[in-house]
Amino acid sequence: MGIEVRNLHKRFGHTVVCDNLNLDIPDGELVALLGPSGSGKTSLLRIIAGLEVPDAGSVLFHGEDTTHADVRARQVGFVFQHYALFAHMTIFENVAFGLRVRPTRAKPGSGAATRPSEAEIRSKVHALLKLVQLDWIADRYPHQLSGGQRQRIALARALAVEPKVLLLDEPFGALDAKVRKELRRWLRRLHDEMHVTSVFVTHDQDEAMEVADRIVVMNEGRIEQVGTPDAVYDHPATPFVLQFLGDVNLFHGRLGRGPGGATGAEDVHYVRPHDLEVLGQPEPDTWPAELAQTLTLGAVTRLEFRRDDGSYVDVELPRARWQQMAQSLALRTGSRAWLKPRRVTRFVQGAEVQQVQDDPAAAI
Repeated sequence: MGIEVRNLHKRFGHTVVCDNLNLDIPDGELVALLGPSGSGKTSLLRIIAGLEVPDAGSVLFHGEDTTHADVRARQVGFVFQHYALFAHMTIFENVAFGLRVRPTRAKPGSGAATRPSEAEIRSKVHALLKLVQLDWIADRYPHQLSGGQRQRIALARALAVEPKVLLLDEPFGALDAKVRKELRRWLRRLHDEMHVTSVFVTHDQDEAMEVADRIVVMNEGRIEQVGTPDAVYDHPATPFVLQFLGDVNLFHGRLGRGPGGATGAEDVHYVRPHDLEVLGQPEPDTWPAELAQTLTLGAVTRLEFRRDDGSYVDVELPRARWQQMAQSLALRTGSRAWLKPRRVTRFVQGAEVQQVQDDPAAAI
């Protein structure tokens, strides 16, 4: 089911959390609402769910205005960050809960689903537990499960009522990094099997990039950019998007023959750490710097250089490349080196402009 958000506005007191938002979520897509705390992403999700009512604007499901429709009439499944499982119920009963509380008879014209038979409930619950790969713990209780297992059960419970839209609010936020990484890959595979229109809130850039079909980057109640993970990373629409999606170095003033023509003293140039080359001698359009420290994290080494003006620049290299470079250039803490950017981004009248040099030895 496709979702349309039109001219949506919501404020709490003097704080605007949704500032005239417009968004289309196509049927079957997995979309991430990404942004820092206070950007409005959870408020937007709650309005889509029907848990909040907007001050203005509308929300449409499959072309039908559901702005003021009851939560149950929207047929959405909701997964919260903290599981919200019933501690006194077995895993089986937790998943079956949404089916058991359905009325035996629906009011005429309500469109509400009725309670399945006991045999149908058992069949569906076992099928869902198998889908989330936890059919072997049906008789256990939530406190007997790990955090990752509990979140998968929460997802199974949301899917039990056959939602037309699945909404997830920071679903993996309470889990440790390793479990979070495993679960987001698992969620991507599950979505590819079920194709339920899904919207999930996250402030984790890696999570959004790895899981989502499209990313909606939000900031201060506004949508900064909507696009595929590659599009928003490679072609950011605003400086905020560029800085929020990964690390970046900022350089103020002139920078050689800046991309898009001559650059002025007030220009800001953005260079990602992995787009900087380290040289052992000066070349045109390089910056002298002193190696301040190195930090190796697995297969990646991060170098911190101090420029002559006292500012710091981060460089990222594959660990093997750094080991070769350190030996060939005799680099150590305190050594002098020169930095050359391969890709520079700046914004001219609000539009992104990039210059790319595939040859690291070519001057910018």
